[in-house]
Amino acid sequence: MDEFKKEQTINHENPFKDPEVARQWINSVENEKGMIRDKEIYPKLEQWVKLFNPKIVLDIGAGQGICSAHVCFLGNKYIGIEPSSLLVERANELYFGEDKDFIIGDAYDLPIMSEFVDAAFSVNVWFHLENLSIASKELSRVLKPGGKFLIITANPQTYDIWRTMYYDAVEDDRKIVGKVKVPVNPMTLNIFYKHTLEEIRSKLIDNNLIITGEEEFGYSSAFTDRPIFVCIFGYKK
Repeated sequence: MDEFKKEQTINHENPFKDPEVARQWINSVENEKGMIRDKEIYPKLEQWVKLFNPKIVLDIGAGQGICSAHVCFLGNKYIGIEPSSLLVERANELYFGEDKDFIIGDAYDLPIMSEFVDAAFSVNVWFHLENLSIASKELSRVLKPGGKFLIITANPQTYDIWRTMYYDAVEDDRKIVGKVKVPVNPMTLNIFYKHTLEEIRSKLIDNNLIITGEEEFGYSSAFTDRPIFVCIFGYKK
């Protein structure tokens, strides 16, 4: 496993580093059935993998590894990066295999050698990150030239909907910090950065990442006419 790793430091802004919050997330994501993840997110990821058949795939912000169980990676190498040691432990407990590695690491300083992976994706992580410039630089660094990327994040056009999911929160122009309603149980701490779509695009483009498409998707029960997610995909120049 060490052949692809590099020395790195851990950013501490991620709330999942709190064991209580990590356990709340584990309970929610493992008991969430028949919702957007199952109906739309996992199928999108699987379609993307089948289209490119990357030999080494990186999951940035893997949580407790649930994507590795719901998406077929065609027998290729899957590497899940997650800052929470408790979530990495849970991922190894549930999903460990010869073609899977789960590693403690951070989107701002990925523990992966440069130009090592054929593809990288991230699900519901980008809106938890304050500095998209550093995250985009790291994404670009670990991708091989021509390597593919896919980012699923909150749709900036529906941040008003996302705001309704938070309570006991402190909010300013840039972020929301507070408790959040996730499908199965509430989480006692969550951080949501309100990046514009232009910010997201520009940080990717500034780091030699070419955007080839965008797609809005995901409809909440309360706002059925407004998609709450956006998928951005492309490749490294």
